[in-house]
Amino acid sequence: MHDQATGLRHWARQQQAPVVDRTLMLFGAAQATVQAHKTLERWHCQGHRWVGDPARWRVQAVDNYHRDLPERWSVWVDSDLGAFCRTFSALSLLREQGGPAQVLALHTGFSQQGLLNNLREAAQRYLGMRLLVIDETRKS
Repeated sequence: MHDQATGLRHWARQQQAPVVDRTLMLFGAAQATVQAHKTLERWHCQGHRWVGDPARWRVQAVDNYHRDLPERWSVWVDSDLGAFCRTFSALSLLREQGGPAQVLALHTGFSQQGLLNNLREAAQRYLGMRLLVIDETRKS
């Protein structure tokens, strides 16, 4: 009886917890993992099909690039006055460490497209890195 009850509890936990099958590496912003996950939820609600079920994503904060980690990399973009410098510095460090050629820009949904566009252009021009910026006005 004890083994059966234990088995049923284990089965119930598996049914409640979504399967995490996608990992997004968040470079240099450990404090933003919750916000990053909320960004994925927002994009899902906006109809961006590539996100799928946001509960299936695990956002993993890292301070160093590791080639053996998944290829989905992101960087957090704040909306304050120092956001450009901090984000560009994080991208530069990631590139110096041999990081990926493309990185997803995550943010709280602010309407400062100028900041995001400037970061995207600077990353391409000076780092040879493609900063992926999701157009939140269009559904994909």
